[in-house]
Amino acid sequence: MNTNPRQNGGNTNNRSSNLQNGRAGQTRNTQYSNQQNQPPRQNQPRQNQQNQPRQNQAQNQNGQHPYNRANQPNYNQPNTGGARQNPNRGAAVQSNQRGATARNQTSQTPIGRINSQNPDKRRAEQKKIKLTAEQIEINRINRQRERYYIKKHRSAAIRVFISRFMLFLVVLAILCGFTASALFLDLTKQDSPDKSGYSYEIGDNDVYSLPYADAVREGHVFVCFTDIAELCDLAVVGSTDDIKYIIKGDDAETIRFMTGTRVVYVNSVETRLGANCYYEDEKLYVPVDFVKAYMMGLDVTVDTEEHRVTVKRTLTNELDEDGELPEGEEPIYADLYFLLKRPSMLENISEDDAKALAVIPDLGFVNNLDPYEEYMNPGNTTEYLTLVNVSHPLSSDYVPQDLTVIENTRDDGRAPQQMRLYAAKALEALFKEMEAAGFTDVDVTSGYRSYSYQESLFNQRLEQYAYLGDGAYAAAAQIVNPPGSSEHQSGLCVDMHNISTGADVSFGETEQFKWLRDNCWKFGFILRYPEDKTEITGISYEPWHYRYVGRYHAQQMYELGMCLEEYWEYIS
Repeated sequence: MNTNPRQNGGNTNNRSSNLQNGRAGQTRNTQYSNQQNQPPRQNQPRQNQQNQPRQNQAQNQNGQHPYNRANQPNYNQPNTGGARQNPNRGAAVQSNQRGATARNQTSQTPIGRINSQNPDKRRAEQKKIKLTAEQIEINRINRQRERYYIKKHRSAAIRVFISRFMLFLVVLAILCGFTASALFLDLTKQDSPDKSGYSYEIGDNDVYSLPYADAVREGHVFVCFTDIAELCDLAVVGSTDDIKYIIKGDDAETIRFMTGTRVVYVNSVETRLGANCYYEDEKLYVPVDFVKAYMMGLDVTVDTEEHRVTVKRTLTNELDEDGELPEGEEPIYADLYFLLKRPSMLENISEDDAKALAVIPDLGFVNNLDPYEEYMNPGNTTEYLTLVNVSHPLSSDYVPQDLTVIENTRDDGRAPQQMRLYAAKALEALFKEMEAAGFTDVDVTSGYRSYSYQESLFNQRLEQYAYLGDGAYAAAAQIVNPPGSSEHQSGLCVDMHNISTGADVSFGETEQFKWLRDNCWKFGFILRYPEDKTEITGISYEPWHYRYVGRYHAQQMYELGMCLEEYWEYIS
């Protein structure tokens, strides 16, 4: 046994050094193998390594851990065995203890715990790099360039949006224009007339036909007056330019046509046709409505749907249930005569007596209306006396040829209204006098209406009364005339009223209406649908609806207190 203290001390130091080296190597190998085999730690707090025993360490032969302090020499004790001591050992141990204490304190702080729980984040932290002035300037220029391109792209996007939006508005405006135009044309379009010819049955003669261009002119259906003269056995004299027909008999009534004009003389009384008569193939053609109005003793039927005209002598015989003459009975015809009579010759009377007998109405015009006299008083003519109602409808293709714009149309965005020339001029004179009387708030709201437009108005009213079932048509017809039976299609009537009342019966209580009621006849107009004539006209009271007939007939109806239906029966 070696008892040399130095030798023992040296061996002791060598053994402790070997033990420390072996422990360190085994510890590193063990930790490396554990890191390979164990799953990654999930932010668990670091435990004090001094307070926990090391695991998986190699043990010595005696079953004790090689780094057990009980088996190691105490270097802090004085060396009594004479062994040589390591002067740096104590300082190293104290340094290790201070480092462990510092690590424990650090692990207990919040930042230390966060860093110990997130090692990957701690490794991923970027180091702050100090940029040079050149790099800062480059970054500034890049940011400025980026802002410029962003602004440029934004401006370009705004311009594209604005251009597309403007294009959308233009397209929308065009579509709206087309839609409005289509709607307007649909409301105002005139139904295309049937261009097939008309067939004629004059008396017992064979039925013949005329082309549409010869049968319908200026909106009027024509008939061959030469054939009617043969049916009635009229005498004819004159030339092709001035033809006179004479009813044989004691009275010798005459009718004289000026070919190519509207002028006609009935029993020497001048009147006018609805359209110019014409002479062709040695035959005279005149409007059939003139024949119906002026020739008595004839039954004239015009079917505008079937394009058929029938003219027969009026029978006074009693007819059978089928409306036919009983077999074997001779026909007895009514007398023929013309509506207008030749003025009777007056006896010689003194001038004073003539003044006393003469009835000259005091019209009391404030303005000088001499330029309008021809239009207000066209004479004793039935051209403007046409009766239009449910029993006397106009054809769907009838359109007046002398329509003109009314100057007094209400300025509220509506289209200018129209009337026939004479009616429009007479209405212009009426408005001049009405304004002179102090009534300046009356305007025209409706004039001429086409067949199709009147049809659309009637259908709208018909839908409103659909709940009445079978009574819907009669109820709608009292408010709006059915198509073809409206005077608006003739171009001779007008609706006028003030804004405050509108087209309502309350207009009949205004001073404006009272003036129109008492003075409209002076200008050739009549109140078409009076309040006390609704059973005769079939139309409810309309204080705003006025019809042009000319001063002669308007004065007669005003003084007699008749509506147009009554006056037609009166003069017939």
